Amino acid sequence: MFGLALNRREEFTDIIDSGHIMNADETRVCEFLKGYPGVFVSVTEISRRMGARKKFDKDRTWARPILRRMELDGILEANAVGEYRLKLRPNETTTFKKALTQPGVSLGDTAIITLDDVAA
Repeated sequence: MFGLALNRREEFTDIIDSGHIMNADETRVCEFLKGYPGVFVSVTEISRRMGARKKFDKDRTWARPILRRMELDGILEANAVGEYRLKLRPNETTTFKKALTQPGVSLGDTAIITLDDVAA
């Protein structure tokens, strides 16, 4: 059992600071959001996917305090609407083609190049 916890800890060492040890809920949040790289996910969706049915029916935003704490710890980042995603490292980028297949990913400063531009 301890080996499993250590493996999970090692899995997220690139995401978290070395001084922060994640609890079980934080680990589950990270595992869930790794499936949506670069995409902001709503608190309701995270709460629905991570909690037991009764927990979600009782409070549809039960994960908000956990997500907010993870944001303050620098693990997550939030947008203006209150959706969360794993904080991107400075050197982490998404290719244009990959970004097109993922809804919600910002295309950033991209330009469409036509054949006329290349030939000139």
